Amino acid sequence: MKPRPPKPTTPGLSRSARHRAYAAAAFMTILFSGVGYHAYGLQVTDVEHYRTLADRQHVRSLEVAAPRGAILDRRGRPLAVTTDAESVFVNSREVKDVTATSEKLAAALGLSQGELEARLGSGKRFAWVARRVTDAQAAAVRAAKLPGIGVTTEPRRSYPGGVSGGPVIGIADIDGKGVDGIELALDEALTGKRARFTAVRDAHGKVLLEDGLVEATPGATVTLTLDRTIQGIADAAIADAVIKNRAKSGVAIVMEVGTGRVLALASYPTFDPNAPGTSHTAARDRGVTDTYEIGSVMKPFTVATALEDGVTRPDELWDVEGGSWQVGPKIIRDVDHDVQLTTGEIIKRSSNVGAAKIGLRLGGERLAAGLRAFGFGKRTGIELPGEQNGRVRDGKTWREIELATISFGYGVTVTPLQLAAAMGAIADGGMYSPPRIIERIVDGDGKVVREHTNEKHRAVSARTAAQMLPILQSVFDKGKMAGTAGTIVVPGFICGGKTGTAHKYDPALKGYSPDRYVSSFAGLAPIDHPRIVVVAVVDDPSGGDHFGSKVAGPVFARVASEGGSLIPPPPPGAPVAKPAAKPAAVDSADQRDPAPFDEAVPDGPDFRGLGVAKALDRARAAGVRVELVGSGRVESQEEIVDAAVPTYRLVISERAPRVVARDAAVDGPGAP
Repeated sequence: MKPRPPKPTTPGLSRSARHRAYAAAAFMTILFSGVGYHAYGLQVTDVEHYRTLADRQHVRSLEVAAPRGAILDRRGRPLAVTTDAESVFVNSREVKDVTATSEKLAAALGLSQGELEARLGSGKRFAWVARRVTDAQAAAVRAAKLPGIGVTTEPRRSYPGGVSGGPVIGIADIDGKGVDGIELALDEALTGKRARFTAVRDAHGKVLLEDGLVEATPGATVTLTLDRTIQGIADAAIADAVIKNRAKSGVAIVMEVGTGRVLALASYPTFDPNAPGTSHTAARDRGVTDTYEIGSVMKPFTVATALEDGVTRPDELWDVEGGSWQVGPKIIRDVDHDVQLTTGEIIKRSSNVGAAKIGLRLGGERLAAGLRAFGFGKRTGIELPGEQNGRVRDGKTWREIELATISFGYGVTVTPLQLAAAMGAIADGGMYSPPRIIERIVDGDGKVVREHTNEKHRAVSARTAAQMLPILQSVFDKGKMAGTAGTIVVPGFICGGKTGTAHKYDPALKGYSPDRYVSSFAGLAPIDHPRIVVVAVVDDPSGGDHFGSKVAGPVFARVASEGGSLIPPPPPGAPVAKPAAKPAAVDSADQRDPAPFDEAVPDGPDFRGLGVAKALDRARAAGVRVELVGSGRVESQEEIVDAAVPTYRLVISERAPRVVARDAAVDGPGAP
């Protein structure tokens, strides 16, 4: 018996209709399964991706710049502060008539209408129209009530001192980012933390809600070691010197003895960071960025190193060869035709010959080590951008002629700041204090995050430093045996220091220029208890004078006198160095300042200390006659006034001091 076919589940429908129904059901099942799978992906698997896309469309994260931290001088007076400024912006999608709007804005802001049309028609929801506008301009824009145009407040950097200290303080750009000086070096600390909040927008981009505000944290307050008053004195003094002497540039530095605090760091040319569009590329901070073959101001460090190493004494006599000494094929010259000088007088009279002989006795390795102990050849570590190392080569590589010239300041390069720190070591009993310009940094929450420290090291012994102070004071002596600073008067202080007049190297000549100079002065005030170091450097004076005493000396005198009076005196009971003898009265006929390689005609030949043979040789060279009385060496001389030709009576005695034996000449290129 055949089985009965199954009873249809859809009675009354044809077979084809049932097949269509099944197909439709299968399609709907597949369709809804796909929708469900996609929904699962949107809500579960890819939820973070689509949430981010939604936030980008409907939630905008906005930022408001934090007030930039203030920069203050050591007494709390402002050097750089942040104030409010008004700026004009545009939402170009809301501007109804670009031409009419730009015309009205051009009249209110004094800008080009064509430039404004380009900004208003950019299609951007936000763009700056004009930043840092005046109060009157902002009021005019508000009064115009232009669709899509708004005025907002933003921070603006202001510099109360103007040009004073411009290169050292630096400048922040229109967006509040430091681009030079302290503003650049401490940009991260000064910037602070921006305020942030989210703004919910509708489909048209309009802000509907603001929440989640994160308050701005102001930038740190930076207190410098600079003294605004002393900085102003130094700025004015170096500017006057550069202008008067028609020089290329100049630097003046004031540093506190014993602490390394830089009280002034002046450069000229300078710039005003308040002036819009000011170019400050030519007004760099030359005290740290420029290096010089500085010349004779390096002699004290040669002598100090020699005293420290025991190779000479302050009162040792040296034969300085009448101011002319051949080393190999070259001749080292002095201005003054001295015959004998003590070690101290070599500094006082600025004898290149004497310094070269001391250096040759000392040797290259010991002199190089001594210069490095004074901080030359490496950065001081001051908190400023662009500091240079200077150059002190390995003493083992120096030829003898290089050793001779390095001894009086040629063949090494230094920054003015290095020179100030080295002179400060002599002033502070031989202790070197690294120069610093940051006193403290206090963050936006009032926490001190950095404070001045002084990590001293010994450059020379206290005994050597004490020996150097009266030597430096003697440079200011006046009279027949005047020091090279004998013309410099510092009202209110007895000072010590050293002049420098260095020829500049000329690449075109492949040698030293005969008429281009670097004039410098480095000194201490007061010399009995030094409180400040003052360094002045004037590059390439062309106004007639070029000697260090004539060009840089007045800068030292002015800054030391006016600025030194602002420095507190030493505390009661502090040790005070004994000053040298009081200078003699001024003899204007002998106020001369020697410069290397510039020869001067003396009042007459000096025969003192010479043996008979040398005395006769000098007489023949000078075209004079001599009468000899006694035997030995020349003890004294007297010009015979009534003689038909210039004649000198020389009193010769065995008791006369003997000169130091002449060093052997060395081969190699000579001094410049």
